[in-house]
Amino acid sequence: MYYSECKNGYVLRLEAGEEVQESLRLFSQNLEIQGGFYQGIGTLTQVELAFFRINEQKYDHRFFDHDYEIVSLMGNISFVNGSPVAHSHVCLGDSSFNTIAGHLVRGIVSLTVEIFVTSTDIQMTRKEDPLLNFKGLVSQNRLQLKM
Repeated sequence: MYYSECKNGYVLRLEAGEEVQESLRLFSQNLEIQGGFYQGIGTLTQVELAFFRINEQKYDHRFFDHDYEIVSLMGNISFVNGSPVAHSHVCLGDSSFNTIAGHLVRGIVSLTVEIFVTSTDIQMTRKEDPLLNFKGLVSQNRLQLKM
């Protein structure tokens, strides 16, 4: 992975064979990113996607072992139990111009992936919501707006 720092964040370039989620985690850990948001494009293979079934409170997983263009990659960087995690959603296109989308569990870069990361100046964490069996985002100094 290569990266450059710029005024509004970081530009990352992942290379063939690197795994997207692990690369984002290591980047965040090594640069001590406390929280952030990202978007990206590129190509993936050996993709695992998940879909959270609210009524069943669990993820369904599917594996896709072809080459895909990333139509859209977006997500955020937060902490769970003191460790950085990348929470990514992705829309992928195949060679027949069909799309698939979901929560990105893992994906191997087949050519390159280019990601722009905007870091925050507050730490973002995820905490378990026992009612939904889901780790929700909680940021430092959060305020509530009553409607």
